[in-house]
Amino acid sequence: MQKADQLISPDDEQREQQLTYVEEEFYELMYAYRNESRAQVLKEAADLLWVTYGLLHTLGVDPDDVFERVYLSNWSKFPFTKVDGKVQKGPNYKPVDLSDL
Repeated sequence: MQKADQLISPDDEQREQQLTYVEEEFYELMYAYRNESRAQVLKEAADLLWVTYGLLHTLGVDPDDVFERVYLSNWSKFPFTKVDGKVQKGPNYKPVDLSDL
């Protein structure tokens, strides 16, 4: 995989547009969560995933690879404790490494 600073295509304008889609879908999800049906919330959450995966594609990486790495890092937080309602990383925590992408 290429690193972001070595991308050939798409261009910066396309990546910026994709980021705009992510922002738009985030606000649509928030609105749906506060005002609409569960079905609409599910639809908007899926749309946010869709455009986020698109953004990762424009950065030249495999979204599934990125997600898997973050998934494994998040699971390494267990067992965890909570302080003031916030999860505190457990002794087995390993931060995600995406530097090779």
